[in-house]
Amino acid sequence: MIEIAFVLVCLLAPVLAKYAGIMERAKRGFSLIAGAGILYLLSASFARTELVVEEAAELATWGSYLFGLIGWIFVLVGSLMVAYKFAIEE
Repeated sequence: MIEIAFVLVCLLAPVLAKYAGIMERAKRGFSLIAGAGILYLLSASFARTELVVEEAAELATWGSYLFGLIGWIFVLVGSLMVAYKFAIEE
């Protein structure tokens, strides 16, 4: 259930940034964070693959790890880009 909460946080971050009026300052970083939310959603769906296909245990494990890692990299790079934009620009 934590995965779904993290998906919602990643997908709501650009929406809240738009609402706060700071989206235009670091649009690319917030786009990466939203992309991470979609990758985390895909990772969570791989974790539920065993419910649909019983023989897919290997696919469920590696798919979940792979897309979780890629999503983590997106969050890392996106948040660093946002922090850099706000630190450099006044």
